[in-house]
Amino acid sequence: MENLQVPNEVMVYIANKIQSNIRELEGALIRIVAFASLSNKEISVELATDVLKDIISNKNNKQITVELIQDVVASYYNLRIDDFKSKRRTKNVAYPRQIAMYLARKLTDLSLPKIGEEFGGRDHTTVIHAYEKISEDLEKDDALKETIDELIKKIHQK
Repeated sequence: MENLQVPNEVMVYIANKIQSNIRELEGALIRIVAFASLSNKEISVELATDVLKDIISNKNNKQITVELIQDVVASYYNLRIDDFKSKRRTKNVAYPRQIAMYLARKLTDLSLPKIGEEFGGRDHTTVIHAYEKISEDLEKDDALKETIDELIKKIHQK
């Protein structure tokens, strides 16, 4: 690694994108050099961007939480977050709650019991039911598909 010819602009690019610690910097550099030698390509900023895209994009994406999903869905349906956690099962609360559970399952890595817990201590089977119900409805209902897409967009913007 000592005799490497890495252009200065590539080093600056890596240093600007990875600022957490020296190990990550070194790992990124090793990754770029390994990719360049294996693919017989010259080291460039474009190559570095391509090789590090999964590392860098993960750093820029903020964590999507159940609270964020609940906040977005509640404001979309003019509800309070407490409504999702309540025992009320009226359609104007239950369906948006199911949508929020569906999105929590889709957009987070949380377990079913943990998602249920975030919705007022509901059982994991309730989360499964909500996910399956919304999945089925999405196949038949284009308006719901648009709503879900809009909600996902709002979640990513917040």
